[in-house]
Amino acid sequence: MEFSEEMNYFPPTESVNGLICFQESARLIVWNPSTRQLLILPKPNGNSNDLTIFLGYDPVEGKHKVMCMEFSATYDTCRVLTLGSAQKLWRTVKTHYKHRSDYYDSGRCINGVVYHIAYVKDMCVWVLMSFDVRSEIFDMIELPSSDVHKDVLIDYNGRLACVGREIIEKNGIRLWILEKHNKWSSKDFLAPLVHIDKSLSTNKFLLKGFTHAGEIIYVESMFHKSAKIFFYDPVRNTSRRFELKGFTDDEFVLSNEHGYTLHVFPNHVESQISFT
Repeated sequence: MEFSEEMNYFPPTESVNGLICFQESARLIVWNPSTRQLLILPKPNGNSNDLTIFLGYDPVEGKHKVMCMEFSATYDTCRVLTLGSAQKLWRTVKTHYKHRSDYYDSGRCINGVVYHIAYVKDMCVWVLMSFDVRSEIFDMIELPSSDVHKDVLIDYNGRLACVGREIIEKNGIRLWILEKHNKWSSKDFLAPLVHIDKSLSTNKFLLKGFTHAGEIIYVESMFHKSAKIFFYDPVRNTSRRFELKGFTDDEFVLSNEHGYTLHVFPNHVESQISFT
């Protein structure tokens, strides 16, 4: 499969039970890194090539589903396609809430539910939307604070978490964790980069999630020839630092003044799902 050299500003989804979905030149593609297979999905109905996409997995029936909506457009419906079904067709599902997602966020799937942050037009408020992959029912959850990063949702010990924007005491960050009955709890952590190297600024790095071992993952927001990754253990107050080098010597790539993004897929699992 050949890929376009055009810039793609929409991020891939997270790795969901071994599969990743991304956009390339108006095509929606599902990728299995384990088998190195790519599956081009049929184009959803609509005039826009700019889509917000989400990938979900139902652990009960063992099915992946792709959801999509036109980027930055307000609708009370979305399109859903079930991978592996006999009919490879997009279906229209009512969301019950007119909303849009303006941020370059691919959501987060946890325990059969896809979460994403959205703006509800009728209420003029940002909320957390949930989509039950099996029942295909949407729900709306109030955010714990108006001051959270709207493009960052992470998996913290098997629970959804938002990251507060404010810097708390002693250069820390606040994690808002979704508990049972859609209630929120909070937990504060040290901001590791400040303590690892005083010359580093947290503005140049992005929090990408947690490992199963409880380490916080930070990566550089942009890179050219090399990229830095930090793992920080807030319990032991220890850190690991890696630098990935030798990505490219291509002059076209190096001439991009803004740099490129390193995508991180914490806790990716192997999958033998075949698209053939």
